Amino acid sequence: MRLPGRHRRQGQPGQPAVLLVTAAAAAVGLLLLAADGGLPDAGAWERHGMEVLAWQRHSPAVFVCGFALLFVLLSALALPSCGALALLAGPSFGTLTGTLLVGLASTVGALLSFLATRHLVRDRVQRRLGQRWQGAEALLATHGPLDLFWLQVAPLLPFAVLNPLLGLSRMPAPAFFWPSLAGLTLGSLPYVWAGQSLQALAHAVPRPAMLALAAAAGLLLATSLVVLRRFSKDTD
Repeated sequence: MRLPGRHRRQGQPGQPAVLLVTAAAAAVGLLLLAADGGLPDAGAWERHGMEVLAWQRHSPAVFVCGFALLFVLLSALALPSCGALALLAGPSFGTLTGTLLVGLASTVGALLSFLATRHLVRDRVQRRLGQRWQGAEALLATHGPLDLFWLQVAPLLPFAVLNPLLGLSRMPAPAFFWPSLAGLTLGSLPYVWAGQSLQALAHAVPRPAMLALAAAAGLLLATSLVVLRRFSKDTD
């Protein structure tokens, strides 16, 4: 009765490898297309970026506070606009400062989603699911801070699902905050760096920068594969 299951598990590792190679090829192809000027309206991004930078020079404190608050709100709601803001952080603050700011703001937003779920709906979910939820919570308890770190770096679960799901568990808020801060900060680095490089991208990316961005994309994809395999082994 268990032989078919074993056969399927032996065939699974090849599937993520195929996806990894396909995604890496697509990422490199997109980078080559961007370097050749094939991405649409790159000049518009540069113009808008200049307008934003002018606002930043005029009111730097207001700009930083507004950027951080907006990022916290979008991160708490798990809206896709976070990616665009992370790109904007590059030319606005530089790679290092922008990465730290994006990592902190996204972590605060994730923590708000975590706490809102815990205090608003956790009791109702536990009452409705009963014993079934105890099994799910026991499964969540088997994964420690390192697993949470990698899930934030390479989100196999969307943030809109991951953060509220952990809020339903018994995980303490500090145990959620610190691995999330490390993971989200590391995961933000390629976005912020790419945003800082968009001006050069509009006029043709230098070859070393293009290769570095391709390597960063490949690293994130490889990380996703490692996490996927680890979780597949844990659930078998």
